[in-house]
Amino acid sequence: MPFAFCLLPFDFQMISVHDVSKLYRVYDSPSGRLKEILLRGRRKYHRDFWALENVSLEVPTGETVGIIGRNGAGKTTLLQIIAGVLQPTLGDVRVEGRVTALLELGSGFNPEYTGRENILLSGQILGFSEDEMRRRVDVIVQFAELEAFVEQPVKTYSTGMLMRLAFASAIHVDPDVLIVDEALSVGDVYFQRKSLDRMEYFRKAGKTVLFVSHDPMLVQRFCTQALWIEGGKVAMTGNAREVVTAYQAFCAKLEDDRLRNAARNGGIGSLEHDAILRELQLTGSRWGNGKIRFENVEMLNAHGEATWVFRTGEEATIRLHIESDDDYPQPIFAVDIHRYDGIFIGSINNLDTHTASLPLQRGANSIDLHIPKLELSHNVYFLSLKAYTQDGSPDWNDPADIHNQMYQFDVVSEQATHGLMKFEAEWYGTRAQL
Repeated sequence: MPFAFCLLPFDFQMISVHDVSKLYRVYDSPSGRLKEILLRGRRKYHRDFWALENVSLEVPTGETVGIIGRNGAGKTTLLQIIAGVLQPTLGDVRVEGRVTALLELGSGFNPEYTGRENILLSGQILGFSEDEMRRRVDVIVQFAELEAFVEQPVKTYSTGMLMRLAFASAIHVDPDVLIVDEALSVGDVYFQRKSLDRMEYFRKAGKTVLFVSHDPMLVQRFCTQALWIEGGKVAMTGNAREVVTAYQAFCAKLEDDRLRNAARNGGIGSLEHDAILRELQLTGSRWGNGKIRFENVEMLNAHGEATWVFRTGEEATIRLHIESDDDYPQPIFAVDIHRYDGIFIGSINNLDTHTASLPLQRGANSIDLHIPKLELSHNVYFLSLKAYTQDGSPDWNDPADIHNQMYQFDVVSEQATHGLMKFEAEWYGTRAQL
């Protein structure tokens, strides 16, 4: 979700949302609204859509609360109401303290003004004098890394530049409450990490933070409490780790159900998945001499069902569908696993595992990599596939086919897990010898 820069002054610090609902009238055509006005409501041309229903939330001073949920669940609507951008249809909202909200991209900036002028304007909206803001400008510009562009109109800025300017301006005006709606999804990884470090500083300084993200791991790491919204209603609230775990289990069940339905309707969603693979292959994530080619890959659970969602410790099989230009008696295959943020988890190849040779015949082949227990912590992961024609001592610089982090799969756990992997272990105690 893109973001906006809204600076809204309040008097004190705390967020209280009580039984808030938001109703929208949805018209099938623009003329429906006009007809309804002309007929003075005697005939209804709209249908009611409740974006939020009876949502309550209490955020004490200094708390960091993450809000999670699927697209369209009502997360952004809730933040807009808390920030004062929208008015609720029903219910009460109280926000105390100076609030800075990052919501929709470009809102709050005058596109004709320069970056410097927008910084000064944003501070004045919050009640800072021009002199006070001028003393802050250099720090804001430096943090945003826009020294070479600060005198240019913001209408010439890229999306990432706007994000950096908005975020830097927001955090350098001493807000009591910071509201962030997917702002960190825009921009490069370096600035994202830099921004997270600043938000961590905010948290330790006792500021109140509301944080919406589609990344459950980020919410779990950064937030103390979490709110899960589903279909405009509160599904769960409480400890961030517990809420995230429940949400991931819910999403995993939805994905499992989708794949089962796809299987019953003529396949395992292969057409959809193949389309995704073709799109990814065009991004430059694939290279090699083409003597051996990965045509498709499946992940199967213990029941032989195709899925891209597994639970921690679950049995998994990676099935490689391969096309070969010739007979190769001892090709070499490897599967690498990376976490979504690029962290390398590990690699499995048939040399290290001393697997019997996996000969390929000219034409279509299939090879299975069986993993008895997928002991990964809940997160999002990517598979990389590698193939080499040479046996014995392959030329690693001359691969037949490499698919670099092209296949996403998810691991969920109903119990809290820490780190990269889950270890099967037991603790024993012994009585001290006297």
